[in-house]
Amino acid sequence: MWKRILIAVIGLFALVDQAASQSVRGAFPSPSIQILPMMVGAEKGFYKREGLDMELVFVRGASTAVQALLANQIHFIFSVGPQMPAVWEGNDIILLAQQVGRPTFSLVVTPDIQKIADLRGKKIGVTFGGSTAAGTKALLELNKINPDKEVEYISLPGNEPKIAALKQGIISAALLAPPADYLAMKAGMKRLVSLADIFKDTAFTGLAATSRMIKENPQTVKKMVRAMVRSVIHTRDNPEDALQVSMKRLGLERDAAQDAYQMIREALVPLPTENGVELMAQWQAIALNTKPKRKPSEYMDLRFANEVMAELGHK
Repeated sequence: MWKRILIAVIGLFALVDQAASQSVRGAFPSPSIQILPMMVGAEKGFYKREGLDMELVFVRGASTAVQALLANQIHFIFSVGPQMPAVWEGNDIILLAQQVGRPTFSLVVTPDIQKIADLRGKKIGVTFGGSTAAGTKALLELNKINPDKEVEYISLPGNEPKIAALKQGIISAALLAPPADYLAMKAGMKRLVSLADIFKDTAFTGLAATSRMIKENPQTVKKMVRAMVRSVIHTRDNPEDALQVSMKRLGLERDAAQDAYQMIREALVPLPTENGVELMAQWQAIALNTKPKRKPSEYMDLRFANEVMAELGHK
């Protein structure tokens, strides 16, 4: 009899646990160091701790991710900048938290390029519609080079084609994210400048959802924000865990993982600033030859992140 009761109780607990687990889907733009906290959260069980059965979905292209989010096919987006043009057009996308608060790109060039001014009249590899095009134009403009008249752009989707084009001399420069910049240097290229050293407060990757999701499922959203905040802090404060996840999830050798991690560690900040979001908006606007059409305060909702930070004892 007691055995039957014990089995029944165990079964009941299993049903309760199953019911408590909520399926959610989150989209990320590409496997890279820029979303390392998202991956650390999965590896360390921070989503499961919140009762979330998180499915991470690779979605190439900001417009595709936006359409999926608005159609409720996914519940969260793990990026910031590429979605901003859609936000300006009035689409329902709200920034909830931040992963990395600096651009992680490096300008990698062929050996003959000594300074940014040498890029006048040269070909630069970019991925249009993404952050590399925006970052390239912002960097050129900062260095008094007209980004629309004094260089030529070659459309190259992804890091591997850009590295190949650099090696073949088809292009003279490209913005590459870790670990691609490190791999390019091992192939004979050089890192001319790191954007993380120039744009030190830029909301680069984060966590976003729709206002409908926030209104209809506030507890789920807060759980997700809590998992993300824990992930960012853990990634920053536990370098070895971060390196192990980088090597496992991104297939990096340890030296490449260390190089990439050092670039983002100081920028692992869960709360974005309005200035940081505005700077990312300006990046996107430069790429599209327009101006930001909405203030960051109109599409930021940090109440959950602030609550979680206070609950975790962080200011």
